[in-house]
Amino acid sequence: MSDLANLQARRTAVIAEIAAISSTTAGGLPNQSGIDHVGYKRSLYDELKMLDELIDRENGPFEIETFGDS
Repeated sequence: MSDLANLQARRTAVIAEIAAISSTTAGGLPNQSGIDHVGYKRSLYDELKMLDELIDRENGPFEIETFGDS
């Protein structure tokens, strides 16, 4: 698999993990002694943001030029 495909696969897995959060699972509960549910959920969103940035970088910059009269 290419780097881009690996990043997209990981992004899909993170989105699925976020979607699976409920009021009875990790990330969906308030923090308890020794268990940081809020931090876990935040880390998933941070990873998603990072993956989006890396995917954008892998896709490369694009330049659009328009020629003609307006």
